[in-house]
Amino acid sequence: MKKLKTFWYSFQKSLLDFGYYKDVAKASFWFSYKYLFLLLICLSLIRSVQMGVGYIAIRKNIPSYITTVQRELVNIYPKELELRISNNKLYTNVKEPYAIEFPKVFGDMDGKHMVVIDTKGVVDDYPKYNTVILATKLALVYPDKQQGNRTSTQVYYFSDLDRSIYMDHAGYSKLIQRTNPFFAKLPKMIDIAVVVGIILLPFVGAFFWQSGTLLGLVFLTLIMWIIEKILKTSYGYKALFRMGMHGATWSILFSFLLDITNQKVSYLYNLIFVAWMIFVIVKNKEVKTVV
Repeated sequence: MKKLKTFWYSFQKSLLDFGYYKDVAKASFWFSYKYLFLLLICLSLIRSVQMGVGYIAIRKNIPSYITTVQRELVNIYPKELELRISNNKLYTNVKEPYAIEFPKVFGDMDGKHMVVIDTKGVVDDYPKYNTVILATKLALVYPDKQQGNRTSTQVYYFSDLDRSIYMDHAGYSKLIQRTNPFFAKLPKMIDIAVVVGIILLPFVGAFFWQSGTLLGLVFLTLIMWIIEKILKTSYGYKALFRMGMHGATWSILFSFLLDITNQKVSYLYNLIFVAWMIFVIVKNKEVKTVV
């Protein structure tokens, strides 16, 4: 409770009292570090609550989403298609090239196919098929890594199989049915994951948020150090950095409010920080060098 009172006192003073920065300049690094961490925990907690409320709003729809996914998984495999891999080669019962499209839930894929089967094709022809997966007589070709505008591919040769495989719609449906117990448990698994995430977010989120904030302060403090030389004050870089952990409060709050309202103003964080810290320096010119 005492720590919370100290935090609340520092929070108010950091926002409203230029003179408070005299004390901050003399305080230890860890005092300001803890203040900043608690501030970011509080804001991350608000974000967690916001996420929790959002999840509650969509939670009732999750079972229907899962049912849709299950249905689409069954419908992906065409009823007329039979596949057989024997003696390291792929055989089909359909006219080729044969395309399997993405389910409608994926939306418009700009004409890209999910799978194309062409046992007369070769691995090097992969780009011309405009597909995610290409099945040739001897191999499967699929994306590996995005390199600029190009996507590298991986090739899986059927010669790596140690047995023959036969698949039709009935066999595929049986495979999908084996996943039913998993899908039945999925809503509870999602609930647990969301609750754990909401509990951990304030702490994990604050840690990474603070790391980024401190990294930014390294450069912003350098700007303030140059400005203080122009203003002929003599805090020193270390004191300015400690003061900056409190001086960033306004910037963090404004940025947070913009974020939760889905707005963005370029460089606002930096501008608010620099303007506030200039006021702090000017109002406390009498402070001498602090190491």
